[in-house]
Amino acid sequence: MTDISVLMSAVKPRERTDQYVVLSALFALEAHVASVTAKPITDLLKLHLGAKAPYNVNASLRAYKGYVSPKEKGPPLRWSLTQKGVEHLRSLSGLPLSTASDTESFRSDIGIICALEHPELAAVLNALGGAGNWKEVGDARHAHIYREASLAIEGGATLRVVATTSTSMGLTAAAIATTQLVFQFRPRLVAMIGIAAGTRSGGKQFGDILVADPSVDYNSGKVVLAHGIREFQPDPYPISLNPRLRSVLQKYRGPHPLFAEIRKRWDGNTPVGSNRLHVGPVGAADQVIDDPTRVLEIQKNWRKLIGVEMETYGVYRAIHESPEPKPRAVSFKAVCDFAAEKSDSWQEYAAFTAAEFAIEFFRREWASLWPTN
Repeated sequence: MTDISVLMSAVKPRERTDQYVVLSALFALEAHVASVTAKPITDLLKLHLGAKAPYNVNASLRAYKGYVSPKEKGPPLRWSLTQKGVEHLRSLSGLPLSTASDTESFRSDIGIICALEHPELAAVLNALGGAGNWKEVGDARHAHIYREASLAIEGGATLRVVATTSTSMGLTAAAIATTQLVFQFRPRLVAMIGIAAGTRSGGKQFGDILVADPSVDYNSGKVVLAHGIREFQPDPYPISLNPRLRSVLQKYRGPHPLFAEIRKRWDGNTPVGSNRLHVGPVGAADQVIDDPTRVLEIQKNWRKLIGVEMETYGVYRAIHESPEPKPRAVSFKAVCDFAAEKSDSWQEYAAFTAAEFAIEFFRREWASLWPTN
């Protein structure tokens, strides 16, 4: 699976014709494997290109005969990317664009990245039976310490899970830790698990789960002086979830009973309201925010922002620039504060809910993410 951001960055802006971006969206949505409708293509292109996205994707698809092919009459009509279309996209992008499943190349199933040993990694270890169920693995020449455990999933299969922490908080350390984990253990999926600051919109509670879709480096841009006023012009490079992951996660939005089950396992204080899952833009940068007005500034550019933290963008970026076959990436961060009056009061509870939700999600949904048939 190749993220559309990789395809966009492979060519110069003037070479991103309507045909190129539509074929890129089809490939990113894995339309060479299973047909898709025009809507997810349109949504993906609007997310990444905004006003520069093609106006009428349906008309474009009908025009690209040979490169795309209608597969089901619908409504809505479904489209596949043909082998000729893949080859044409390879030629335009200069990328290898592997279409094989290559599952044999993966050597583990889940790689977990945490920013902190406590409370984040400690919560992950406890969610899989406690520290005694994990063993240290990997090469001692590397900076990071890796722990391995097994996860029994519904259906009877067992997954190999490898977890580590960054050497420090922040995007750079997270990207380095992710890259080294990928090269050593070749996981099929990498998950960032930990804590974050939530936004006040949407009635969020301490312990609510935030899934970054997309992850945004909100400090990326240009500082200019206009009419004597210093102004920041954002130039973000958002990275989104794999479409299949996004679809499966939708099942857990709203008052899902899993959150009540997780709360029963916690011995300490809990928030008044029920916990929920939120999927949306999460901002990342190398800064701790202890000022709610800074969040409002970020929301000027990302009005649907659900939270801010310091690592996920580094993880997502490392994944979509990793060699084929690429892992999928996801981030489960739970709300521990609202970017004001920082305290440690809810950090352990938030780390607990993030770890418990992530492990339960994989236990229940792994077969949905990677069907065996």
